[in-house]
Amino acid sequence: MKNHRSYYLRKCLVIVGVLMLLCVILLDRLNRKYVKNFSIVEVGPRTRSKKIERNIPDNRESPETENYILHPANLCKIGNSLVNLDYLVLIYSAPNHFDQRNAIRETWASELKRNSSSRTAFLLARTEDDNVQRAIESESYLHADIIQGTYMDHYRNLTLKAKMMMTWVLQFCPHVNFVFKSDDDTFVNVGNILKVMKNKSKDAIYGELHTSERPIRNPSSKWYVSKKEYRGTKYPPFVAGPFYVLGGRILRRLYNAWEEVPFISLEDVFLTGFVAENAGVERINENAIRGNEKVSVCDVSKKATFHLITPKMMRLFWYQMQYSVIKC
Repeated sequence: MKNHRSYYLRKCLVIVGVLMLLCVILLDRLNRKYVKNFSIVEVGPRTRSKKIERNIPDNRESPETENYILHPANLCKIGNSLVNLDYLVLIYSAPNHFDQRNAIRETWASELKRNSSSRTAFLLARTEDDNVQRAIESESYLHADIIQGTYMDHYRNLTLKAKMMMTWVLQFCPHVNFVFKSDDDTFVNVGNILKVMKNKSKDAIYGELHTSERPIRNPSSKWYVSKKEYRGTKYPPFVAGPFYVLGGRILRRLYNAWEEVPFISLEDVFLTGFVAENAGVERINENAIRGNEKVSVCDVSKKATFHLITPKMMRLFWYQMQYSVIKC
């Protein structure tokens, strides 16, 4: 009799697991369909802080660009007062990456949302696609977590996004212990990253440290840097861009050192390498923060971050971690 009960219990658990997995897949498909029709929601003018100029050319602009099309000015406030936060998570995202942002909100960011001493927002650049912009405004109205700059969306403008990040934090969220910078294809194991950062100094930068990288001079490369931008043969130590942590006490030092450093378009090399070097900020390697490698849910459960994760994989990893479907 006991064996029969165990058998039926195991069978029920398997059925429940299969049903939950099907729900994840169905939600993913519904979410994609929803995103395509997102622009039908009307948005009031209060969500915009500056009119979009449509005639700015699509090229790299100076790092003085610090205006916002959209931003949640009250994100770090309770009432009219700024709050002291442990963690502020700022996620670089392309304007049309609606599914990536929704996947993050549904998965690892939802865990952070339960923590009253943390906040999450997405950093976007400008798009010339009116339909995408209307959808972003709808998204901002619904979630109040979009910070959108006036510079064009382009990989070589990511350094401008980093400047916007620094400016926005110092103006609207200055009382924060740590800023987590993430890409929208990075999966974060929140429990692990919080353990990693417990008792860490607020005077350093943490991430996957690179100490011997050289400039790529091939113009066809995504990471191309011309000799006009940088004549040196080796970069200063820097942490990789998919995910890194800035201590709250170094933010003003980094901002003040910004204009003293020649501008280059590689955001992580520029901010955590050249600017940090100029400001005398220590960069520390953190083994739990990792980048481009093939992963399974068992890998994700052991480390803090993983890069190149699709929205579907994020939802699957999250489901598997929450319900312990796979035994590692």
